[in-house]
Amino acid sequence: MNARAPIATLLLVMLIVPLPVFAQATKQIGEVTLFGEEQLKVEAATKTEIPISKAPSAVTVVTAKQIQESGARTVPDLLRLVAGVNVRWNPMVQTVDVRGFGENPFSNRVLLLIDGVPYNSGDTGGFPLSPAFDFFPIQNIKRVEVVRGPGSSLYGENAYWGVINIVTLSGEDLAGGDLQMYGGSRSTGLVSAQYGTKLTDGAIFGSLRLLRSQFPMEFWRESDSKFSATDLYLKASWKDFSASIYRHDDKLGGFREEFPPETGFPPGSVFASAHDVKQTIDILSLKYNHAPENAKITFGADLSYSHRNGMHCAGCHAAQEDPHFSKTADHGYQAIGDFRVGIKHIPNHDILVGLEARRLDRGAHKEELAPSGDAVSGYDKFAVYAQDQFTIVPDRLRAVAGFRYDAKTDLFDAKTSPRLALVYTPSDRLVLRGGYSSAFRFPNFSELYQTSWFLTLSNELGIAPPFPIAVFAPNPGLKPEEIRTLEAGGEYQISPTVSAKVDLYRSKVKNFMVITLALSPPPAPAALHFENQTDEATITGGELELRANFAKGITGFVNLAHQTEDQEGSARDSAGNKFEFVYAPENKINVGAYAGPFNRWRGALELSWRDEYVAPFVWYAILTPPGAIPKVTPFDSYTLVNARLSYDLPVNVGPKDRPVRLSFFANNILDERPRETLVGTDTTLVGREFFAQIELNF
Repeated sequence: MNARAPIATLLLVMLIVPLPVFAQATKQIGEVTLFGEEQLKVEAATKTEIPISKAPSAVTVVTAKQIQESGARTVPDLLRLVAGVNVRWNPMVQTVDVRGFGENPFSNRVLLLIDGVPYNSGDTGGFPLSPAFDFFPIQNIKRVEVVRGPGSSLYGENAYWGVINIVTLSGEDLAGGDLQMYGGSRSTGLVSAQYGTKLTDGAIFGSLRLLRSQFPMEFWRESDSKFSATDLYLKASWKDFSASIYRHDDKLGGFREEFPPETGFPPGSVFASAHDVKQTIDILSLKYNHAPENAKITFGADLSYSHRNGMHCAGCHAAQEDPHFSKTADHGYQAIGDFRVGIKHIPNHDILVGLEARRLDRGAHKEELAPSGDAVSGYDKFAVYAQDQFTIVPDRLRAVAGFRYDAKTDLFDAKTSPRLALVYTPSDRLVLRGGYSSAFRFPNFSELYQTSWFLTLSNELGIAPPFPIAVFAPNPGLKPEEIRTLEAGGEYQISPTVSAKVDLYRSKVKNFMVITLALSPPPAPAALHFENQTDEATITGGELELRANFAKGITGFVNLAHQTEDQEGSARDSAGNKFEFVYAPENKINVGAYAGPFNRWRGALELSWRDEYVAPFVWYAILTPPGAIPKVTPFDSYTLVNARLSYDLPVNVGPKDRPVRLSFFANNILDERPRETLVGTDTTLVGREFFAQIELNF
């Protein structure tokens, strides 16, 4: 723990010590909400909207009010503050894992939902945008639900470490317009406009966001690379139907990294990307939900389509290998249909039965993949699932039991994912829960078939042609990863304004995919590929969350997370390494404190501390000079502190007299400069930053 870590402890004590204990608690047990909002609801835990107190798994909900008051202006920055979630910057994207380790840049072990519909990339299995500054405009979000632990019993592949569900605003939520202008460090400029209104039997909502900025790493600042993006989102509802369209366009300037003289490469040798890195993603969704109050039978259906046209991964890794890699290409589409029926004929039972059909096409991505006969251009997949939420003891003990069966595809055998959980409410102030769940993740096309160059040497002086230092080696024999988790937890409502929540878990992972590097005598390049670790491993840990909503406009939270990992055996991979538990801090602490309004002023202070952790051995080996012995050196622990101060001008606009709000942001106040990911470029964060925003509601 570094010298600044005691700041986290001090803020924790400041938050806990004044907590009053009241004799009378609220009747409805549940997480105390910040800012005095109504009792929290959650959908992602069961595919049905239920109070968070009845959720069978560990859930954190970030509400629209918390988003509005927070200093975070992107979804990943919000997730940094959630217990058990780890977020870090890779060169091209922010990586997210939940109670996990070894997450690759695409975050394909976490399922991303938007309004309950899966939107992980069919190409990489991860979040749909790469590279990415953010993955959905924060201005459009009503709440973010984070479900920690396996979720394949409902969602199938990718719901491995956990599930993140972004619930979007509707027209009736906004009931007017909102205009924001934001700018500051890193040449950042943002303009967003929204409008929504309720109609007879429906509502409409629309938003437009224009963003210009720079990734917050020295690597991009040295290359003077700018990022620009346009986001258009439209949503409409009518009776039981709703539809949405989301289009994202972005362009990122390329990079150029010089090889230092000590590497032994000729003068003028660089690692460079395509000049511009571009992408467009289109996401369409049609939802039907017929669930009248007290109905014995309900019906629901989701139809979604997503398509990406953008750069190959090789556009950054190996732009010099093939001219096609410097151009955008069709990366295929993913179409998903989810059809479900709710059955409540049996007293005290809430049964859900569903069928999912999925079509995946990888488009032109095959240009950088293995041309072998084992490679496929896409596949169809079908799955069925069932879930029963039933009462064992009225008002006291509930159970959730379910399973999902994913049928065999052209790539993988069938998988079955069971789940069983109990929720016990012994009093109006206490809820306990425990259960077993499982999940799996299929290898993606890149892990199976990637054959492009990985690290490419270019010589601007013309001394030598482009040359790969390392290449991807395909491994079509990869097996799906599996995880099985036991967890227990509970929440105690100390008073109507203070709650404490504890969640404990033990997970066992099997067939975990690791990256290995096979070195060859020069001039042959090294070969990098994915393989399954033969041993199993266990992850043991827990989270503690405290929330307080004091009178006079003061509210806040603190959460702590701890986890350890162990290999069950002594097997080594083909490169001679034991199981690697990388990018996984043993301890994490987050604190958020919010105050106001006081005479039109309001403020926020948010802190995120991370313990030290290590990177994959392959990177220590690549970055070690020839002839030297690689040494694994952990990253130092670090603390990121952000603050926000807002003032409501005494100028009201519109028929509802909504104020004009000015906000000032100070990010990374302690001027920390951690290197969150180890690669061959300088990924050091840029340090202290300042931003300002003006917001007009009408």
